[in-house]
Amino acid sequence: MDFDMLLFSELRLVSVAFDNTELSDNTMVKAMTVNEELLKLGYALAPKDIVTLARSSDADSFVERVKGYIGKVKAKPMYPGFPEQVMAMDKAVFRFHQLLHYMSTYGIELITGESVVKGWMPQDNSAERNLSDDRLLSAKVIALVDKREKFTAAYSRILSKTERMTSKERAIIRECAQQLSPAQLTAVEIRFKQNLLDVFSTVFFSPALSSQEKLGVLHSLCQHTGDVFKCVDFALTRAGFHFRTSQKKLIVKLLESYPVSDFKENLILSNKKSERTELMLRYTDYNEYSRSSEHKQAVASLRNGELRSWESRAKYLVSIHSDEALDYYSQRPGMMLRSLTYLARHAYSPRDMLALLEPKAAGLKTQSLVSLVSHFSRPYKMWSGGADYAEALALREVAVSLLRARLSANRTVLENKKVFIKAPEFDLGRSAIRVTDRSSEGGYIRSGLAYRIPDQVRKIRFFVYWNDKKRVDIDLHANAVKLNGQNIPVGWNADFKTDELVFSGDITHSNAAEYIDLDLDVARDTIDCVTANINIYSGYDSFAKIDECFVGAMAVSKTGEKIKHYDPKNCFFSHFLKGNYRMINYGYVDVSNRLIVFDGVENDRSYYSSFDRNNSFSVINYLSILFETQGTVVVDSEQAADIILVMGKPAGENEVSIIDNNFFMEQLD
Repeated sequence: MDFDMLLFSELRLVSVAFDNTELSDNTMVKAMTVNEELLKLGYALAPKDIVTLARSSDADSFVERVKGYIGKVKAKPMYPGFPEQVMAMDKAVFRFHQLLHYMSTYGIELITGESVVKGWMPQDNSAERNLSDDRLLSAKVIALVDKREKFTAAYSRILSKTERMTSKERAIIRECAQQLSPAQLTAVEIRFKQNLLDVFSTVFFSPALSSQEKLGVLHSLCQHTGDVFKCVDFALTRAGFHFRTSQKKLIVKLLESYPVSDFKENLILSNKKSERTELMLRYTDYNEYSRSSEHKQAVASLRNGELRSWESRAKYLVSIHSDEALDYYSQRPGMMLRSLTYLARHAYSPRDMLALLEPKAAGLKTQSLVSLVSHFSRPYKMWSGGADYAEALALREVAVSLLRARLSANRTVLENKKVFIKAPEFDLGRSAIRVTDRSSEGGYIRSGLAYRIPDQVRKIRFFVYWNDKKRVDIDLHANAVKLNGQNIPVGWNADFKTDELVFSGDITHSNAAEYIDLDLDVARDTIDCVTANINIYSGYDSFAKIDECFVGAMAVSKTGEKIKHYDPKNCFFSHFLKGNYRMINYGYVDVSNRLIVFDGVENDRSYYSSFDRNNSFSVINYLSILFETQGTVVVDSEQAADIILVMGKPAGENEVSIIDNNFFMEQLD
């Protein structure tokens, strides 16, 4: 995926030339016409961006560019008359066709040893499908960004968040790091340390920057030598455990640009980390290139076993149940936060832990607190037993109190304001805030959010389209869990149709599409939940290696021989899969509540796995705490509000995006 495509999928931004030419009736009509064409694709511009586009030289090409970003199903299913054709088909015919198709690909390859490009398919006598379904979903607002500022805007937006980047966000940042100047690279504080790795590596290996420029940038990006060691470890792996002489010298200079006290402290944070640190020092030939006797002496002390790690001291105090243990842990509040369960299981009081951490809550990461609250909020059935659940409830109180204290330190645009929540397309009470467990596939609307299925939607359609220069076999599966708990799998090696579900047929070559339809009218009386899973059966060992694998979930009200199988305007969500894995729990439908959720979690267990859906700490729970700490009053109409909170891009002047403001975990500028 190229940069502009990623900009659209992950940030819902499109770059155009901000020409600021004079407005005219003709240019405004052209821009408004563009917006009407966007609506057919399921997108729209805010009024201010319609004006911007009217003054831009990119207006003529805008719609075609967006079409290229949103993806397309470019092949017919095995049975072009799907779903009616399959529902009417005899089981014996379906299975016979399946065997013919398999024999024409895997069978021929096994017998002859020759690769097959395309297998046998049933004869296609279908008419061209040229009719669209009704508009079933609200248009998604996209925003414009000046072409000259697209790299700085993306770099700032992603790295200002206190969350681990997705794989696609990392691709954006790597491109930005190659395009921006040293001053631009250091203008943004990287607030989540794991995100520093890709920036560091890109700068470190950049052929465009001098060694001195790299040293300045890397020193500014890394707050201490602990950051440097983490980044060097990452770069060392990328370099195949071999650095050039100039790279070794740069690393040693960088390490010695920090005070020796900082260097010594970060040499041995834990015994395990110290072993890795010694390895990195060996691969950089540290002693040969060191120019600081004090730093060199610290390394000698490490190698002689004279340094004792902070972690070993902490664990020793806990092992003897010392009264000093909690005070010692509280010197590193983040470490103490990650050790709540460990300390509780060694009989330290959650109340005592809270007393020590609460005064330091402003320095804790909201992301970590939300993750802990979500973890400890899991329902009883997800714990080992009553004792574990009781412990979880006690630690949940600690985490919630700390979250409340942390959010009280935030200064947001919501402070002392009247707010109306305008997100009718989502059920925020059943939407989970996914943090450390959010999907690596990304997307502008994050995993865990529950889309409401409009009343006029009769079916949910999961789809996958893939293409590659070689033959690749992708499989789409669904698993329905009945109200009585019974599982009903649908896919290539299970049922191909039930009263509620129907599969379009298994295709084993590239440039192919598969669909599974869920009939909501039938399922509401029989089904609790339906999960959709996607895997690579053969061809590659990860989606990252496939030229194109486009997947999604779509709302359907009309079917028939002339209605298109794929309609972008009715997609709840869609993704180009690019992760380093071969199986994914893509999403699920909560039938009784008429909700659909993008899950996007890697799965190596089963084609037909269902999964626990933890939304006990929901988006609305989080927002309630945020509103309480900010003195925010929720009102019941837009007219009474100072601020209107929306989930996606804002369309009006007083609208504020929950997504763009990172759920306000740390307020973005």
